[in-house]
Formats: sequence, C-alpha cells, structure tokens
Amino acid sequence: MYLVGFYSPKAKSGVTELALSIYNWLKLNTNTAAAFISYGKLEKEETSNELIHEFSKLSLTEQKRKVKLMKNEYDIIIYDASSQLSEGVLKLLPIVDRLFVVGEEHTDFAVKLQKIIQFDKIFDKSVKNFITHLRGSKTFIIRENKEDRVIGFNYSKNETNTIGQMVYTDYVTRYLEEKFIEKNIKIFKKILRIPKKDLYKGLHELGIDFEKALLFHEYVFLREALGQDYQEALENLFPLLINSTYKEIFEKFQNEINFIKKVKLL
Repeated sequence: MYLVGFYSPKAKSGVTELALSIYNWLKLNTNTAAAFISYGKLEKEETSNELIHEFSKLSLTEQKRKVKLMKNEYDIIIYDASSQLSEGVLKLLPIVDRLFVVGEEHTDFAVKLQKIIQFDKIFDKSVKNFITHLRGSKTFIIRENKEDRVIGFNYSKNETNTIGQMVYTDYVTRYLEEKFIEKNIKIFKKILRIPKKDLYKGLHELGIDFEKALLFHEYVFLREALGQDYQEALENLFPLLINSTYKEIFEKFQNEINFIKKVKLL
C-alpha cells in the first residue's frame, strides 16, 4: 500500500543499513505487513518473497509491475534505492509515496535533483509526479551523527526509532485518508444520482439529518441561481455537508445571502 524510498547520491553512505533497520523496526514494533526491496545486491540477508534484492536486474516495466503487486499484498514497502544516480533509479523513484534523501550535506543535491526532474518531465511524463516528493515535508534530509563525523552515514538506535515512527505515522495517516476519501467518493456518487428536485429527500434517505439536508438543498440552489453549474455547486459544497454542522452551514449560507444583498445595494 505504502512505498517508502531511501536514497543517497553518495556511494557507501549507509542507506542500505538504514533502510534495513527501518524495515526490521516496523516488523518488531508494529503489526503492519512490511516488505523490503533493494535496488542492488544484499550480501548478508536471506531473501524471500518479502525481502528481495537485485531489483536493478528487472526492466522498468517489470519493476513497476512487481511494486504494484507488492502494494496490494503489503502495508509498507521499504525501497532501498542506494546506488549511483542511474537512469533506473531515477525512473522508479517517481512511484514512491515518500522519499528520504540521506545525509544533511545532500540538501543542495535534493534541490538540484528537483530541477533536473523538472527539466526531464518536459520530455518524460513518467517523472512528473516525482516533483511533489522533493518539496516541503515530502523530502527528509536525514542528518549525520554530529558526534562522530566520518565518511558515510551514521545512525543510532534513537534515529532508527524516530525515522521508524515517522514512516509508521505517515502510513497510518495515508491509510485513514484513503479510507475517508473512498467513503466520501461513494457518498458523492450517490448524491449525483439523486434527481435535482428531490435533493433534500435523497440526502435524508442517505442518512443526513432532514434539516441539514434541506438547508444544503437550498444552498446548492442558491449557487445555481447565481449562475454556477448544478454539479459544480454540489462538488464545491459537498465538503461542507460532510465536515460541518447545521449551524456552521447555516452561518455560511446566511453570510453568502447577506453579501449578495450588499452587492445589489451598491
């Protein structure tokens, strides 16, 4: 369901060790079904259906197909993309849900990588979604251990726990959002099937309080009277129906009417 990528442009940066520690942390501290994919070869770990390596040997199409199948089977997949900046890695990174660029010295690299992909997306649409993963909270620069500055990436048990918690929190949030969105999409589709003149009746039959349903009906028809398309009005006001109380909707409805009256008086 949820694919988390770990990457560093620097060879022998400890990305694989870090990614494996997060994978093991998830298996030990959560009840999620976790899996691990390594772009390169793993020397010590015993591979299985949930822990695979040498992903680079598969074609891009096979990689995407494999990830799609695994997303249906596992809750969280840790993707160890450590290697030099190859075309294969760059092609697969766009499908991750969350990307960690390892090493605080790579802050500039993350920015440069974003610019490269922004340029590439003009010619290759497969990378267009990756842009969002290098903005804001979607990119994490995992810091090196300040007390032991050596070449490569150093991590402690504390950092593993912090990053593991972050990954798990992201997964839970994503899961809840998807379920909430799926539920709302189903409700909205049902609302679209209600005859326009019977909107309030249909909403009440779907379980909406009668007064709230009647007010929403009036609000939609107000928007339509102002020139908005009926379906567009439904779509724009739907979040209000789902997330707001009768009182909150009434206040917004009344404010809109008052604003219209003021405009007409001017």
